[in-house]
Amino acid sequence: MMLIPALAFSLAALPAPILGAGECVVVASPDGAPTVFGAAECDRRTAPASTFKIPHALVALQTQVITGTTVMTWDGTKRDFPAWERDQSLDSAIRLSVVWFFQRVAASIGRERELEYLRAFHYGSETFAREVTDFWLNGDLTISPLEQVAFLRRMFSYELPIERRHIDTVKAALTMPRGKLTHPAGLRDFALRWPAETIVRMKTGTATNNAERVSWLVGQIESGGRQYVFASRVRRPAADPPDTPTGVDLALRVLNTIDPAAAGR
Repeated sequence: MMLIPALAFSLAALPAPILGAGECVVVASPDGAPTVFGAAECDRRTAPASTFKIPHALVALQTQVITGTTVMTWDGTKRDFPAWERDQSLDSAIRLSVVWFFQRVAASIGRERELEYLRAFHYGSETFAREVTDFWLNGDLTISPLEQVAFLRRMFSYELPIERRHIDTVKAALTMPRGKLTHPAGLRDFALRWPAETIVRMKTGTATNNAERVSWLVGQIESGGRQYVFASRVRRPAADPPDTPTGVDLALRVLNTIDPAAAGR
């Protein structure tokens, strides 16, 4: 496997991590140059998968398709995960990455408004041509890790054309229990070795298209009065074994090399 050094290293890390082919992590403070681990891989676009639930929730709230207290009723259809086979709020749909909830949301938003907000957010390729209920999963809409970080910076700085209260609603749903990460199968460990008061907001995403599997983790970290956003992505052949490292594993490996007390000095 080809190894790729860090590029534009601007955060403090000991030592700078070495990434494999198909791996990328980007970390940035609100006003500093992004730190890029993975060189040109971080410019490569793929489907955002369920990381798109972040902008999707913002659009749904802003267009009043849902509110922060909306509960959608499960229709009884067998789903991929038991946690999806129940009624869902926006909070649970984000935390458990419930696809059917956001497919209903997309149908209610409609193609024209979806495209309008993709352009307003400068989100990746900003367009899609196929079904409105699958465009973030099937490779129709694409985004790079660098573009994910640019979007997250605007969101967490309240620079998007979205009311502040809606951003705060989504931020709350993304906030993880200490040392844990929520996903469709429940809670998994996320052993981030940062100070105890660190707040972590994250969203996973996985998709398979054209015999390639992509695995994402994106989010925000607050620590010591500083804020950082990050995007981690792993691309692998779909035929790779299930225990292949994911975007979550990669993010944790890289983030745990960064000294948050030294970063931003």
